[in-house]
Amino acid sequence: MKAWLIYDRDSAIYNEAYINFYIEEGSKLDIAVKLILVEELEFGVEMNHLFVRYQGKQISNPDFAICRTIYPLLSRHLEMMGIKVFNNSHVSEICNDKARTCQYLARTGIRMVDTRFYRNALGRDALLKESKPAVMKAVDGHGGKQVFLYEADKSNPDELDKILQGVGKSDVVVQPLVGSRHQDLRVYVIGKKIQAAVLRTAREGFKSNYSLGGEVSLYFLSDQEISIVNTIISQFEFGLAGIDFIIGDDGELIFNEIEDVVGSRMLYRCSDINIVERYLRFILEQL
Repeated sequence: MKAWLIYDRDSAIYNEAYINFYIEEGSKLDIAVKLILVEELEFGVEMNHLFVRYQGKQISNPDFAICRTIYPLLSRHLEMMGIKVFNNSHVSEICNDKARTCQYLARTGIRMVDTRFYRNALGRDALLKESKPAVMKAVDGHGGKQVFLYEADKSNPDELDKILQGVGKSDVVVQPLVGSRHQDLRVYVIGKKIQAAVLRTAREGFKSNYSLGGEVSLYFLSDQEISIVNTIISQFEFGLAGIDFIIGDDGELIFNEIEDVVGSRMLYRCSDINIVERYLRFILEQL
């Protein structure tokens, strides 16, 4: 069986060990995992037929693809060619846009952070309206890198400019700052099953991302918390995803966002769960 593991070049360099882990675990299951770099892919329509070429050459279709880059158009293109993609294009389209994710899940009634959506050009005016601490996020941000705290009573024009430069050309969401504990929870999900939950605590500032220095520990969900997670799971056909919650002041879960291209470093740091093996076995079951 053949599989494509799709990355952009910069992420492939950063995740080299993780990619090798996929290749090693795949070989144990008779899956030949091939790294595919987006920059070397060419795809589109020729003579009314969909095509994909790699490194300038025709390439035989895989049995499935694991897309570890944010590119809904590519995921949808492969699906239209009959290739099963994990995560699928619907998950990619919704979950890689913070505004669309909140909009989509509002119907479930789960508790979530109040969120306002703005076009990029309206970002400055949106923040200037805030009288209390607020968080601005690029809708397509990943890993906490385009998330900024704005405090009207402490900020100055230069700081506001830095925030707007930081979000770049992306549209934005603006949320009140919630959770004085500066903790959040990532729940790892494969398919319809919860795999594990990891609590993250910020060492300084308000961001608790592990990649940004947050402390991590394994967390055991209560029955009520499992019910909240399962409500979200029911809305998607996940492959592997991370569902993120802010921990409120009373310890309650407040939905924040979903990571489609979810990282696993902190899970391996605080557990012996082999999430790659579990994911590949799940995919084989789906096929």
